[in-house]
Amino acid sequence: MRSWKLSEIAELVGGELVGSADPVITGAAGIEDATDGDLSFVTSLKLLAQVDQSKASALLIGPGMETERAAVRVPNPYEGFADFLKVLQIPLERVFPAGVHETAVIDSSADVSLAGSIGPYCVISAGCVVGAGSRLEGHVTLGPDVRIGQDCLIYAQVAIREGCQVGNRAILHSGTCIGADGFGFLPGKTGLKKIPQIGIVVLEDDVEVGSNTSIDRATTGRTVIGQGTKIDNLVQVGHNVRIGYHTVLCGQSGVAGSTTIGNGVAVGGNASIGDHINIGDGVQVAGKAGIISDVSPGETVFGTPAVDIKESFRLFASLRKLPELLRRVRKLEELQNKPGD
Repeated sequence: MRSWKLSEIAELVGGELVGSADPVITGAAGIEDATDGDLSFVTSLKLLAQVDQSKASALLIGPGMETERAAVRVPNPYEGFADFLKVLQIPLERVFPAGVHETAVIDSSADVSLAGSIGPYCVISAGCVVGAGSRLEGHVTLGPDVRIGQDCLIYAQVAIREGCQVGNRAILHSGTCIGADGFGFLPGKTGLKKIPQIGIVVLEDDVEVGSNTSIDRATTGRTVIGQGTKIDNLVQVGHNVRIGYHTVLCGQSGVAGSTTIGNGVAVGGNASIGDHINIGDGVQVAGKAGIISDVSPGETVFGTPAVDIKESFRLFASLRKLPELLRRVRKLEELQNKPGD
């Protein structure tokens, strides 16, 4: 088991050792779960009150915080904690052993000469290119003419369909499908006629896609996920959707076809966004919201159908008063309808 002195961690995260104690640290955990040997962190003075009950050997604390526990003061304790977690990660070389596994099936026209790792039972089809330093875990399937950029991490059982493009430093988690057919059908007398989906998906640089997420190929043209955007597990992105830079889509959210989402947008879990909608830059969509019309830049929306969050709170407050209001109306009706009045 690897260990660090707290003073070494202070240097690693760019912090200041508080006091003279310099315990040995062997792991990391949240304040409630930490045990002997763990480093934890405190983000606010309110949470600092929980320290007495914690078994953590040391803490990362922020400016203006004081504690008798061994600690390192940093500008942002959570960011410092994340920096320490990086050194605890299992090395990539263990997850993605270097070289091409003997069971991989690689078409002779594919170029994987610069790839860092091709795992067991990968299938790499004709015309594919895997960029320098990119790593594929076992059972990854690349359809014809897929292009993967540099230094990507593609975990087990990811499928990237024909013609799709992945930028540099992308991370795709297990079970994800990039480039499945868009949901396009034409109703007719004999039933639903499938509309060919001949476009592609483009993931720009530094995109991360969670497990079991599906991003559909465009009917024509491109479905685009912008640079630095992060998509959680179990998310559905429909055909011809365009998502801007550094946007976040949380788990179980869904975006219907031909919708445009701007830069720096945050979409909460289980939110639903309809088709052919424009969502402006900086919008925040609360969890479980249902978007059925355009949202202007900078708005925060909630509810179904989604409205401005302040208005939605007023509506919910009014709904709580509805039972009492109905009782009062009934009493008034009873008084009005009394015989002899």
